[in-house]
Amino acid sequence: MIPQSNAPVYRVWALDDSVYGPVAAEVLRDWVRDDRILPHTWIFCETTRRWRQAAQMAELRVLFAANGEPEAEIVLDPQMKPAILRRIRAFGELSDDDLAEVVRYGELIQLSAFQTIMRANSASDAVYFIIEGQVRQRIMVREREILIAVKEAGASFGYISLFDGGPHITDAVSDSPVILFRVPTARLRELCNARPEVGVPLLFSLGRSLAGRIRSDDRHLYELMDHKQGRN
Repeated sequence: MIPQSNAPVYRVWALDDSVYGPVAAEVLRDWVRDDRILPHTWIFCETTRRWRQAAQMAELRVLFAANGEPEAEIVLDPQMKPAILRRIRAFGELSDDDLAEVVRYGELIQLSAFQTIMRANSASDAVYFIIEGQVRQRIMVREREILIAVKEAGASFGYISLFDGGPHITDAVSDSPVILFRVPTARLRELCNARPEVGVPLLFSLGRSLAGRIRSDDRHLYELMDHKQGRN
């Protein structure tokens, strides 16, 4: 079916990882009936310029309910407004619409002081962004704590494993009551695939933070070696 010029048209990220379209809403409904579109299938609307999962679309939700499929509904924390993410440096290049999209992929976590958020050598399953409070990163050597970094509001942590797939290399402990925005790594990959114009700037921002840490560590090692050689 050829979409009418005044009607919304859509593109479908299909099960074979190909994008089909543009097509009209009636074609989408036919594809739902034929099981070519499932509740979690991503659909792009040319009018709004946004990706949404099929079960979130009013035009299709009733069809999934009729087929006995559970309706997919994303329930956001009422405190979680997109503007909250403006406090996070990693989101500095994103627009208000982009932040509204990012909100859908994470959750707010509130913890009291002295709570362990992640442990060294544990599998990496999320990236954390500090909205309020302070977090201490440490390693334990022979039951002695060695401080690695102190992260304040606006900073992020847990993202190194995002790039290499390895386990966390430090513990993270709340030094005060904290509010964190937690994004599971699997969801972050979904964001990068579904909305690369949002996910890629975020990855670059995290990459710059990682590069800054590497430069700082290299500079510290150079100064340490220089000082050691000066004493000999």
